[in-house]
This record gives sequence, structure tokens and C-alpha cells, in this order.
Amino acid sequence: MRSRHSRKAEPVLGTSISREAAWPEDDTMEPWLSNPMEKLYADYFYFHFTNRLTPQGRNGCYICYEMEGIRSPTSVDRGVFENEFYPKPRVHTEVCFLNWFTKLPWAKTLDPGKKYTITWYMSWSPCVDCAEQVAEFLKKHNCVRLRIKFPRLYHGNKPKYQQGLRNLDAAGAELAVMCPEDFKYCWDNFVDNLGWSFWYWKGIRWNYHVLDEKLREILCNPMSSLSPRTYNFHFPNLPFASEWNNTYICFQVEERKNSSPKTYYKGVFRNQPSHLQQGYPEEPLHAEQCFLSWFDDKCLSPPVDYNVTWYMSWSPCLECAEEVVSFLEEHENVSLTISISRLYNCDDEDEQHGLQLLHEAGAQVAMMSPEDFKYCWDTFVDNLGWSFWYWKGIRRNYYALDEKLREILCNPMSSLSPRTYNFHFPNLPFASGWNNTYICFQVEERKNNCLKSYYKGVFRNQQGYPEEPLHAEQCFLSWFDDKCLSPRVDYNVTWYMSWSPCLECAEEVVSFLEEHENVSLTISFSRLYNCDDEDQQRGLQLLHEAGAQVAMMCPEDFEYCWDSFVDNRGRSFWYWHGICWNYHVLDEKLREILRFRLP
Repeated sequence: MRSRHSRKAEPVLGTSISREAAWPEDDTMEPWLSNPMEKLYADYFYFHFTNRLTPQGRNGCYICYEMEGIRSPTSVDRGVFENEFYPKPRVHTEVCFLNWFTKLPWAKTLDPGKKYTITWYMSWSPCVDCAEQVAEFLKKHNCVRLRIKFPRLYHGNKPKYQQGLRNLDAAGAELAVMCPEDFKYCWDNFVDNLGWSFWYWKGIRWNYHVLDEKLREILCNPMSSLSPRTYNFHFPNLPFASEWNNTYICFQVEERKNSSPKTYYKGVFRNQPSHLQQGYPEEPLHAEQCFLSWFDDKCLSPPVDYNVTWYMSWSPCLECAEEVVSFLEEHENVSLTISISRLYNCDDEDEQHGLQLLHEAGAQVAMMSPEDFKYCWDTFVDNLGWSFWYWKGIRRNYYALDEKLREILCNPMSSLSPRTYNFHFPNLPFASGWNNTYICFQVEERKNNCLKSYYKGVFRNQQGYPEEPLHAEQCFLSWFDDKCLSPRVDYNVTWYMSWSPCLECAEEVVSFLEEHENVSLTISFSRLYNCDDEDQQRGLQLLHEAGAQVAMMCPEDFEYCWDSFVDNRGRSFWYWHGICWNYHVLDEKLREILRFRLP
């Protein structure tokens, strides 16, 4: 059976959007036959169920319903409801369904110990009054699981309608925007389609993503995925992106109990502007706050361990960092890894302090590598099977941002870019403009003459942190003392440096070696810093006398560093012009400095 009103009963195009149908004054109204119907006309479905963002004339509301296990354990009942009006009093379609359902003989004998699933595919989301009545129905029928899917949001920008949806969500209804696959399912099961295949209209998927994001914002729930356009706009690791005002978190949560994986969640949160928050704080909710609120309400349980991973379009601000730190301190069963595309106000000391607090609280903080961007594309983006496209500068920007983050956190970099290595390490006899110093280091832990652990990485001098600049040698010693050093273990430390140490750093290194006799140090450097200055020569002599092995980097050392500390992507090392000659000249100068002890 099809819809039982004539074509004259179709709402007039161009009228204002109202849930009650509008009729031409001279139209003849036919008597209303009772709900439910069996099928919809195909053109009615395409007209009323389109997910256009600004539809005109869609004044009626339809529910395509599906009930599982109501009549019998294996039964699936389907049908269609619509608003009732002339000659009856006006009744919205949700109320029509509830009135009909409560009169069913099977509805009166539902087993409270079981769950019965009802799914509504609605042409509009519920209004405030209907949301209230549906919520009341769910409170009385705890055994009913109601899923409501709709193509459009009814007055989605008005606070009271948003609150109605939140009330429904709080009552246990599962709300979602219809995706393209849902439209096809309705076409196949609720439409008198005469055997025609479903036609996907232009913009169906894009509109779905826009509306889904809007609904998730209203409900403070995560989105299931991002559209390719949103991801490609908000996530590129551009060095300057001051106009990108939204923050997205693509998250993964892994529950672990007794060291074995239990449950896995993933989704996407976005910051919520203040105008969306009826009943919420007046200030906008940041994406981090949205996640913490959802995670605390929906997932968190004391006996379970959680591994949480965030992929963020912006690094957290200071306020959010402090909230995350407090959350981690309260919940020791939660570990957090944060990978970020861009650094938010990275030159601001407050924002740097926020990142340092996160790091000190045990969060793993890192920049997103090109491989991370691809992983997010494959995992969190509705990519329609398209491969990830690596934008221009993605790897170069990653290296620059990773270096900046490592400076902020006083952590070693995992590797150098080929461009940085080829610029800072050549053993030129005159390189007065090269103001940065890099240390490529290796640390071997040995216990009872057996290799126990091995670390490697790269440090660079930090300019202006926290007040005086930190030299690369000081960065290493601070990190090594905090993270590695143990009195019961012997350490073989090797440094490959772009510049030889200055006098002040040499004195600090000597003091460190005197305090820690279980540490042996080998230093190879590319160039000699102010080699004609007697103070700098004195620094090298102090290192040599303290037992450090001091030498110039030979061509084989440069190749070793290229293979071990540079993200060379399989490319072979290129020996620049004069590398051997410069080495012999600098080596002779160093031997001369160490041979003659200054007074």
C-alpha cells in the first residue's frame, strides 16, 4: 500500500518550514486514513528525505520504522508513519507512532529483562515537544532501545531544539544523521521503488558530514569520521596557519584488562563554539574538554587500564594542558599519547609551559610525521577509497616543527633531515655564520660487560630557554641525568658534534665526568669552535685531560652519521668536495692544541 493522500496533498513548495503541513486554500482535502502505511512513493521519498542543508517546502514529517523482536523473537516489522491533521487534530508523526505502539497487544507483554530494538528513519529530527514525549516513553519502557536517524536537523541552530535533542540522548535514544548507506537502505525497504536502484544525489555525502558534525557538537558526542575536505583543510602542518581557528582531535581508546586488549573506541572531536551550549558553560568548549567529558561519562572504569591516543590539528593551549594534567593525575590507569600537526603559539612562554607540563605528567608528546597523517587519513577520514596525498613540504615542515617541540621539551630529536645535516655538519675551514650546534649521540648501557640498552638521538642548542640559551651539551647532560643515569651501570657515550665545545661547556662536561666515574665519553666534531682563541683551546685540553676521547670527524664518521642519524630515505651519503683535505687540516690543528698545554 502506498501513501494514501492524493498528489494534491503534497505540501506547497516555498512555504516556511513547519512540521504541520500547509495546504492551498482552494484545495479539496480528502479524509485521513489511519497510520501506518506500508510504503512511500519514490518521489515522496526523494522530496522529503533529501539532506539538503536549506530545503524549502518540506513541511511534513515521515517515520520509516523498523521493529525487531517485538511480535516474536525473530520478527522484523516495518512501516511508515506521517503527521496526522485534517480532519483529525494535528498530531506529529512521533506521537502517532507512540500512540499506535502502546496499543499493540505485543507491546503490553514485553519482557523487561530483554532488549527490543526500534529504529526510526525520520525526514526531520524531533521537535522539542516530541523529544519530551519520546524521552518519557523511554523512561517507562526500559526494555526498548530506540535508534533515531534523520537526514536534517529541525531548527538545528535554536537552543531549545538543541536541548530537546540532548534530552533525548540523555534518555537513552541513539541519535544519528542518516548517511548515504542509510538512504539506500530506506529506498530498498520502505519505498515502492518499482525495482529501480537508489540514485545518490549530488552533495549527499558532503551534506551528511556537515550535519553529522553539527549533531555531534550539539550532543557533545564524537564524530565517527571526517570528510576529506575538512581533513585536508584543518590538518596540514603549515608553518603559519593563524586563521585556522578550529581544533580537531582524532582519538583512539584501547581498554586493557589483565594486559590483554578488551575494547577499542575511535572517533573525532571538535571544539564547540559557545552558542551551541545550552546548559553548558558559557565559554566555548575546547576539543580536549569535549573528549575528557565524554571519556569520563562513557568509558572510564577504575579496574581497567586505558591507552589513549590523540592526533590533533593544534597543540593544546595552557588551560587545556593543565586540565589534561589534572585528569592524568586523578586517573593513574590512563596513559596518553598526543601527536600534533601544528604548534599553537609556539613562541609564547605560557603555551610552551603547557607542553612541558604535559610532558612532565607522563603524556607522550610528539609532532605528527608524514606517516601519522597517512594513518589518520586511512583511519579517521571517510576517504571513499582514495589514497592519501602528501602535500608539498609535509616532511620539511615536520622536521622544523619537531625540532621546535624538542627544544621546548628538552628532549632529543630522533633524526635530522638531510637538508639540516648537509647544512650544519660539513667540515668547512671557515663557517662563522653557522650559529647552531648539533650533537648526534649514542649511549650504550653495560652491566657486567654485557650490552644492556642502547639509545641514540640528536640535540640542538636551545635559544633563550628559559632565560639564558642552553647549549647542546647542556641539553644532553640534563636529559641524560634525568632519564638514563644509574650508579650500577657503566655507560659508553659517543658524541658527533657540528662544532667543538666552548670553554664553559667543556668545564661542565669535565665536572660531570668527575662526578660519574661510570661514564666514558668519546667526542668527534666536524669543526673547531674559535680554534685560535686560547680560552677555547683550554676547554679542549681540559676535556682531553679528564679522559674524554677527543677527535675530528673523519669522512667515515660523516657517512656513519648519515646512515645512523639522518632520515635519508635510503639515499647514499655524498662526499662533498674537500672533505678529506679539510679533515686532515683540522685534525692537525686539534693535535697541535692538545699537544701543547697552555699555562
